[in-house]
Order: sequence, then structure tokens, then C-alpha cells
Amino acid sequence: MRRALSIALAGLVVCATATGCSDPGARAGFGLPTLDPPDAEEIAGTAAEQLYGAVAVESNGCFTWRADEPGSDPDGAWIVWPDGAHQDDDEVVLATGEVGDGDPVAAIGAVVEVDDLPGGSNADSYFGSFARFCGADETGVLVLTEAEPGGVPVP
Repeated sequence: MRRALSIALAGLVVCATATGCSDPGARAGFGLPTLDPPDAEEIAGTAAEQLYGAVAVESNGCFTWRADEPGSDPDGAWIVWPDGAHQDDDEVVLATGEVGDGDPVAAIGAVVEVDDLPGGSNADSYFGSFARFCGADETGVLVLTEAEPGGVPVP
């Protein structure tokens, strides 16, 4: 009994000092999917091209691409952002500015399959589970090697 109480008390102390347990404002989730430049360039490969479109924020919080010509590739693809990008609520913060739902983006990237991502074939991995949660197994993945706000406005 004493041993069980000691273990429970030790667990409570550890949890109380950990940010995820003690901070009621701490958020859970996948974070913003990014790849460092060598990985992104290797995955995008020779298929990488200049793209103009806009960001769409889906109802599940996933960021997808809205192509400048609806229905064309990579319209609807889940976005994996360049290294250094991070999420601030429903916006993506890039080195050159922020983009959110409907904002135009100029980018270089390529559409790939979920399995092309690191660990993508494993449904329990970071990219495997995140991509499937965002429907990328059906819509594809847009791996961006570069991205910046602006470009051609999308209707």
C-alpha cells in the first residue's frame, strides 16, 4: 500500500511539473507538418514546379492547397511545408509573412503519395497518421520546398 501511494505521489509530482499536465492552455495535436530542405527536395525531386494557389483551412484544421485552376493538380492536396514554417492558430507563419484561409501563395513543390513521406507507409508514424487524418491518402500530398505569401489571386 505504501509503495503504491509513493508511486502515485511521484507520478503526480512529475505531471505537475510537466507543461502538458499543468498548463491548461497547452494544446495537443500534430503541429505543422514540415520537412527540412534535403528531405523535401529529395521527395519532390524532378517533379517540383512553380505553383500559384491559395491555402485552405479545412474544418478538421488541416491545411490544403487550392489550385489556381480548380480541379487541377494539386487542388485539394494536403500541404507539407518547408522547414522553418510554423503554425499560429489558423495561419501558417513563413519566413516572409503569414498565410491563412484563402490567402494566395507562390510556391515550389510537387504532389507525392503519402507513402513517399518519411514513415508514410506506417499508419502509426507521424506523417502516416497525420496525412491519413487529413485525407491525403485520397487527395495527395503537396511537398513544398519553398513558399511565400502572394502570387496570383485565386477565385
